[in-house]
Amino acid sequence: MRLDQVYRWLLACYPREYRQQYEDEMLGVLLDDAAPDQRRPAARDVLALLGGAFRAHVRQLDARLSVDAWREAAAVLGLIASLVLFARAARLPVLHLALLADGHPFGLGQEVVSWPSWLGSGVWLVVAMLAALRWSRTAAATAVCAAAFEVVRVAGEYGQYSTVFNLWPAVLAGMVPVALVVRAPGSGTAGIARWRLGLLAAATLVSVGAPSIATVAFADRWTEPVRTSWIFTVGVGQIEAILLSVGYLLFALVILSTPAVLRRRLLALVVPVGVTLLLTRLGLGTTGTFLERGTHDGVLDALTPAQGLTLVLVPALLFAVAVAVLHYRERPGSQGA
Repeated sequence: MRLDQVYRWLLACYPREYRQQYEDEMLGVLLDDAAPDQRRPAARDVLALLGGAFRAHVRQLDARLSVDAWREAAAVLGLIASLVLFARAARLPVLHLALLADGHPFGLGQEVVSWPSWLGSGVWLVVAMLAALRWSRTAAATAVCAAAFEVVRVAGEYGQYSTVFNLWPAVLAGMVPVALVVRAPGSGTAGIARWRLGLLAAATLVSVGAPSIATVAFADRWTEPVRTSWIFTVGVGQIEAILLSVGYLLFALVILSTPAVLRRRLLALVVPVGVTLLLTRLGLGTTGTFLERGTHDGVLDALTPAQGLTLVLVPALLFAVAVAVLHYRERPGSQGA
């Protein structure tokens, strides 16, 4: 392969618009600097070109995400995500209160006082209220504390059980302060019609009350001796799983019913969460998967460095792909516009 062909192959790593403007000029400079009998690019030139391509993609991604449609989508995501995380954290405290109201023989010094759950649910509720009131910066600062709490929780679970089953809430929590800190044209509620706000409220109430309804209301009519894993969490019975499914489907319906421009961006923004969910459910199992993990005394083996990098890089890469595909589809004159 000739030297100019190698350089063109490396320049192909740059964004299309960047190549159209600078490729010929860059190729000319590279060939002028090459030795007369040089057949391969120097290592420093390869690293410089690849580093420049990475920076060009980052700048392009930042430019694409800075338009008003993306900013509006970020504000809406901040509100919906904080409500999802509130619903997830509030299920246990509400269940404890329901059991106490039902006369369950619960010791106050035991599981009723679950301060991490109370604290987590309270902070996420505050974040959602601040986001709805357009106090985005204050909401983002509060969300940083809540996200740090989620990261600590995941680290504690991993340290004890080597499990990443509940990693997706930490990923979603990490996205909330980033989404809220963006200066949007309006609040999260501005991009959602009133009836969708009603759906959000219904989704939150159903998700929060799922364990209480399943445990208290159906206690005498439905026996659930076996509690198993559900796609989003562990240790749920059949009635609770059904109610949680309804709640999460209502959250999804809010996103899917938004105008097309907003909906596409919201779906792109949740790609890292969805990919993380799939990887931790399908890819990081115990047998027969491309990221197989063994067990020792019933506890999953620790992640290998390659598996850890996969959990970080694959969601980020697919998010970049989703943004690029969306940009291509909406480009003037494209078939998908």
